[in-house]
Amino acid sequence: MLRFAIPSKGRGYDATLSLLESCGLRVVRANPRQYTATIRGLPDTEVLLHRPADIVEKVAEGSIDLGITGYDLVVEQRGDDPALLTIYDDLGFWRAELVFAVPQGWVDVSSWQDLADLAMELRGQGRRLRIATKYPEIIRRFCHQQGINYFDLIDSQGSTEAAPGLGYADIIADITETGTAIRDNRLKIVGGTILRSQAVLVGSRRTLRNDQGKLALVRQLLELIEGRRQGRLFYSLTANLPGASIESVGRQVTARMELAGLQGPTIAPVWSKFDAEQAAPRWYAVNVVVPQDELLPAVQHLRNIGAVSISTVQVQHVFKAESEAFVRLRTALSEERQDV
Repeated sequence: MLRFAIPSKGRGYDATLSLLESCGLRVVRANPRQYTATIRGLPDTEVLLHRPADIVEKVAEGSIDLGITGYDLVVEQRGDDPALLTIYDDLGFWRAELVFAVPQGWVDVSSWQDLADLAMELRGQGRRLRIATKYPEIIRRFCHQQGINYFDLIDSQGSTEAAPGLGYADIIADITETGTAIRDNRLKIVGGTILRSQAVLVGSRRTLRNDQGKLALVRQLLELIEGRRQGRLFYSLTANLPGASIESVGRQVTARMELAGLQGPTIAPVWSKFDAEQAAPRWYAVNVVVPQDELLPAVQHLRNIGAVSISTVQVQHVFKAESEAFVRLRTALSEERQDV
């Protein structure tokens, strides 16, 4: 039985369900108050609902095999732990940035160097710069890298943005998506992004390394996620073109190689619904798969060579020769790690 953890509530829960359902995997809970579920389409798998921070710890210790959580939590809690493997590093949601924010009235503070200077100034006054954060490990390392050497970290697991206004911190280091909460609390972001975060899929080296049954299930999950993530970047175009032969139509379509599909167009004769002897010229159905950003250029190219009735469908999945994510996982598991 594969033990697969997902966020128990909030945006992470909703986005995870949406991703899995788009892959043909539906999470089913018998009762909304239960913290276990099944997943249709992935047999022998138990879904467990946990806090994202707990998912990191439980996967690292091996009580859970697989989990979806935030990259920021992985770096903060187990960034150097060889027992925790990041199997898929961007699931396409839960994007946020870890930043420093200071009171808007601090007009002379706009960079990390300014914070270093401020820390030195406060030290001369007999105190240290107070930073409220949920990410003490990341912020401690980052401050020392930037020359911010005199500071105290204030643990803040609640509304970190309120800390300067309430007086128990001078500045904050927190995760943000839009910056709205920071601005609402009369703060401003200084410097650049400390860390970019997104939803990731993590796995336990201990429990996956020697269990071929679990690895087979992980491979199935990765194939579907990877195929769906790739598929959403492509469109399939179908058009009818007149031509003397398949060869001549093929030469016209491939005159723009970048718009001629992944390997090339598929071309087939169209059986005319009119009298075949009266229908001239002959018609051919052409199908090409193109990246999303080349959709309109491809449509225009087909128009230019006489195409009519052009239809498009967003591709659901694109499967490569093998799952790149699973190849990376297999390689990571084969590495000798004496400390795991």
